[in-house]
Amino acid sequence: MKIVINGGGGVGAALAEILSHLHHDVTMIESDIRRADLLRGEVDCLVVTGNGASPVVLREAGTAVADIFLAVTNQDEVNLLSCLFAREAGCPHSIARIRNRACVGGSDMSIHALGIDQIINPDEEAAREMVHLLNTPGTTQVTPLAEGAVVVAGMMVPDASPIVGKTLAELAEIHHQLRYRVVVIRRNEETLIPTGDDQILADDEVFIIASPETVKQVTRAFGLVVGDYSLGRVMILGASDLGRNVAAMLEGTCRVKLIDPTGSDAQGASEELQQTLVIEGAGHEMDLLEREGLGEMDAFIAATDEEEKNLIACLYAKRLGVPHTLARVELKFYRSLMMTVGVDAAVSPRQETVNAILKYVRTGDIRAVVRMRGVSAEAIELVPGDGANILDHPLREVRFPKGALVGMVVRPEEVVIPDGDTQVHFGDRVVVFALDKVIGQVEKLFSGSSK
Repeated sequence: MKIVINGGGGVGAALAEILSHLHHDVTMIESDIRRADLLRGEVDCLVVTGNGASPVVLREAGTAVADIFLAVTNQDEVNLLSCLFAREAGCPHSIARIRNRACVGGSDMSIHALGIDQIINPDEEAAREMVHLLNTPGTTQVTPLAEGAVVVAGMMVPDASPIVGKTLAELAEIHHQLRYRVVVIRRNEETLIPTGDDQILADDEVFIIASPETVKQVTRAFGLVVGDYSLGRVMILGASDLGRNVAAMLEGTCRVKLIDPTGSDAQGASEELQQTLVIEGAGHEMDLLEREGLGEMDAFIAATDEEEKNLIACLYAKRLGVPHTLARVELKFYRSLMMTVGVDAAVSPRQETVNAILKYVRTGDIRAVVRMRGVSAEAIELVPGDGANILDHPLREVRFPKGALVGMVVRPEEVVIPDGDTQVHFGDRVVVFALDKVIGQVEKLFSGSSK
């Protein structure tokens, strides 16, 4: 597939790296000359320097023969214009990263009139992830699949966890009443697609797949949640787009206090959020948070655009006894640091945007793609095509690539944790976990063309 990406920032570079690794023909447009030169040495793709909203530059990048166009600059207007011109040049499909829905009129009709098949809002995607994490304490990542029937959840394993030293086969015996599967293990910089003989070690990040309610039971069984947890009071630092989106999603389910020390966005937030207490503060942020009752909160979210501030605020909240803290963090260094110092989870709008886009640039009927942060593997929700090689054979007879496993089979009437005798049928939703190097082989197994 030929893919043109407008924007070589964090999202564009991440997409180019992943898609090039999956053997797509990728061209990237970047307006900044120095950034373009840097990308040429880092990413295996053609980099065109220029304004991605220019028809001349778009033609040079090959949009006339591209299969899909991705507009992911940090400027909504540039993304909209480039999608419109890419469609006029002959590209049949386009996706735009848009933060302000007012730019596209807010309706599907106006979106398609601009030549856009899908818009992705980074702050909405990240806000949904934060709400899932708030509702599932003890997890580092939570992503629903199969219309919410199952979720993929990450969990850090502390030294004191009762599962340390246990093999997956032993866990299956110990937790026989819980229907879940360990599908990926992140150990330092290594990614494992585990077998029953693999042990769980302290400081592993373990990813499981299960129903939402089972995930909560597993966090207790792993020793990650002790006692009762209720989400009654939440404080959010930063009336950013992310902070406002989280507050809007939580309104009506708990009491939300949104604090903006600078006051720059507080007025707009107070008009937009009818059930949220919006406070425009002054003075040092930590003093302000404490005065407004930070220590009495059930959860704290640091959603400013300053990662260092988010880290410090979460650490301060932990010191005051807040049981659950989340932060907006983009840099990999900060994400790993937050886990080690006791902050519960970090959410990256950039990574959530990449996940949202990837499912549209794959072969076959793919309903969702989840790139788990820090690991070189994906969770892919697929529906097998008619005549696919995966269909109607016991899984033990399917030539499934090493480095991949079927984590769950979802049917209208049941959710199946598969074993070697399980057969995948037409219409099933199948969640597969695969290392990057074998994703293409997995997609071929599910393709309807593989008769």
